[in-house]
Amino acid sequence: MTAKGFWNLALSRNTLNNSVEKFEDNENPSPATQTLFTYSRETENKLRFDVTSNTGGWKISYGAVVQYVDFVNRFENLYRKELRDQNGTIIQPEVRINANSNIDFMRYGAFLQAGKKILKERVAFSAGIRMDANTLSNSESNPLQQLSPRVSVSYAMAPKWNLNASIGSYYKLPSYTQLAFMRSGVKNAGNYIQSTHYTGGIEYLPSGSFRLTVEGFYKSYSSYPVSVTEGISLANKGTEFGSIGNEAIIQNGKGRAYGMEIFIQKKLTRRFFGLLSYTLYKSEFTNSAGNYLPAGWDNGQLLSITMGYKLPRNWELGLKFRYQGAAPLTPFDLAASQLNYLSLGTGVLDYSKYNANRLPAFHASDIRIDKKWNYKKTTLNLFIDISNWYGATVSGMPQYTFQRTTDNKAFLTTNGQPIAANGSNAIPLILSNAEVQVTPTFGLIVEF
Repeated sequence: MTAKGFWNLALSRNTLNNSVEKFEDNENPSPATQTLFTYSRETENKLRFDVTSNTGGWKISYGAVVQYVDFVNRFENLYRKELRDQNGTIIQPEVRINANSNIDFMRYGAFLQAGKKILKERVAFSAGIRMDANTLSNSESNPLQQLSPRVSVSYAMAPKWNLNASIGSYYKLPSYTQLAFMRSGVKNAGNYIQSTHYTGGIEYLPSGSFRLTVEGFYKSYSSYPVSVTEGISLANKGTEFGSIGNEAIIQNGKGRAYGMEIFIQKKLTRRFFGLLSYTLYKSEFTNSAGNYLPAGWDNGQLLSITMGYKLPRNWELGLKFRYQGAAPLTPFDLAASQLNYLSLGTGVLDYSKYNANRLPAFHASDIRIDKKWNYKKTTLNLFIDISNWYGATVSGMPQYTFQRTTDNKAFLTTNGQPIAANGSNAIPLILSNAEVQVTPTFGLIVEF
């Protein structure tokens, strides 16, 4: 701590262990029927030093960080099982993904940020720069290759109106699983993922308790990892079992997200408070062919409303409403799903039609009622909270399976014989994943 500022020195260590196993029959597991095994451990030892000071009306921050990373990864995934027809001819070769690696390396970076109010404090200006690099042979050791400038400006054009704008470049290191994966003695590319963000908008502040902002944004991405096997961006993966990046990738993907957001805030002054946030947007990433496809979170619209009202005698009513547009959905590859269901236990997605369909839009509301009793040294708060109180239907990814007998002990077949290993005599069934769930919660909070 100094007269004009302060400095921080931080030393930290974190370790994450991850282990997953999956079998064709999880109730009777055996090495011969194992379809997924993953074990990883990542340890990061980080040293960070930063300084914040105020000089001549400027607020200046700068610092550096260095960390030692130790990553151990073992991964084996049966992506497709070998299947033969009745004559013994291979109709589908086995596809298995393996990784067994141990890497350790250094990450390092530095930053500088400066801000000041100018033109009689009507303009708030902030600019900064950051650079990052690492010692991996398949990544980038020169921090000047990851130079990230950014600048923002806020202009008070009237007592209650502000104009805001910013532009910035950002770099992100891919996942450790991608950096460590090796196939035929060749490691994946480990280029930093680059993105550029543009934002601009207007802010209205008629009082200390009310705020309205309207902003537009555009984000572009480059050097994004794309799966060689499936041909889709890794930005769209993560909902299935496994670890993202444990596979061969090419790092030529692009992405973009753009739209606008409205935000309204009413702080509690007497009895009412509320928040409203609405976003209209589009999010897309390229596949291996370079075509833009909807991202997994490309819902198009997001709306969130939270409000509360304080009633007499310490009663309080709260209400929350949320809405999101139709989420993208990839249909099943019916032929591949029938061949592989018995070994994988799930359907196989048709990546040639990635995110070509949509789920129904989602909406739900929660309501909460509180009653407080204030005593000299304690406060009691009794509440009831009901999630999805009006019983909205929530739709998720459908499930692929085979029809079963009425006693649920075996699969039905088209010829009455035991089910074939390739599922050729099975009766496919796609189950809808839509449900209504109303959850009441009662609680008591005691404050001393």
